[in-house]
Amino acid sequence: MRVFKKISTPFIKSKPEAAIIVVNALDPQLNTIRAFIKACHDYDLAYIICLNKIDLAKDYKEEVSRIKDELDLRVLPPVSAKEGTNVDIIESYINAWKNRRVIFLGVFNSGKTSLINRVCGTDYKVGDIPGTTLEFTETEYKNGITIIDSVGQLIDITKPLMISIDFSDCLNRDDKINKVFDEEIFGLVTSKESCAKKIYSVVDLLKERLSKGNKIIVTGAGASALVAKEIAGQGTECGFPVMVFTNDGAECQPITFSKGVAEAEEGLSRYISHAINKGDVVIGVSASGGTGFVFDVLKKAKEKGAHTVAITENVDTPLGHNADLTVKTDAKPEGPSSSKIQTTHLVVGHAIMLVLADEMGVTADASVGFMLPESLENKKMGIK
Repeated sequence: MRVFKKISTPFIKSKPEAAIIVVNALDPQLNTIRAFIKACHDYDLAYIICLNKIDLAKDYKEEVSRIKDELDLRVLPPVSAKEGTNVDIIESYINAWKNRRVIFLGVFNSGKTSLINRVCGTDYKVGDIPGTTLEFTETEYKNGITIIDSVGQLIDITKPLMISIDFSDCLNRDDKINKVFDEEIFGLVTSKESCAKKIYSVVDLLKERLSKGNKIIVTGAGASALVAKEIAGQGTECGFPVMVFTNDGAECQPITFSKGVAEAEEGLSRYISHAINKGDVVIGVSASGGTGFVFDVLKKAKEKGAHTVAITENVDTPLGHNADLTVKTDAKPEGPSSSKIQTTHLVVGHAIMLVLADEMGVTADASVGFMLPESLENKKMGIK
């Protein structure tokens, strides 16, 4: 059994005999692709790997070379499901698997369903919201071939405590604690290269807008709400004009953290947008890139002439599409809970705020001043 977010899905029950691993040319997420390759090896599936969405990726040829260097590939025909480019090559491999059940694997928004629609002539729902496909779908092709569409991220739930980090190879508590630290560090190391240059650009944007009297607004939901509040808190300690809006509901925060309460509420994004002025910088934090009110805040911000920044693991999403600048991390793969991503996003936020403060000349003494109480005269006897 495997899962996508909190939805159990029958990977084994679908009885695949071959696989096509689809890689998004805009956001390859190779750490997760390695997990798909391992799954194919674990279940002895014949497989090929293809790079999709080359119509959207300007540097896809460089991406092909990089993926070939980093992965042990059997074949990598770059394709475009949208335009039909090289889809006939994929069809030729499928046709060679006569009388087999062929499953399409890949992270969400890699274009698995679009490829199946192109190959089979079907009209299954597609979209840029992560998780549009929420159940396995079987389509009878030809030559006795059954094509299976899968959900976006497959995680082995047969292993003990596979919530965020896999402890199945740990023998004792020390092993488990070391594994958590090692995995968190791995998420940071793999993200540093992809984040650094974008962090430069975000700092430059913030310096320019703050110098013109604008403010920073940060938003996020669930675990990303905690990151958003940390960024805003760090910014406040540095004396920056910063506001934060989340869905945490104060005492209900553990529920919103785990269940995503109010993530799809446009009333929340509309409320937040009232605080946004032209020239402000709005930072949206979302691991998935598909949190409804967060990407809608960025959309409304752009409409008001504000600048938008996304901090996310997934760029080919509504959040990424509505961001002027995107800081992409590479902390996957994870289980249903995203501890490594949250840690990495916290560090990204620290890097942005601390480098900004240093370059704007914020001293330690000034920072202490921003933290001191600012008392007002107030009524003493409770009289209204």
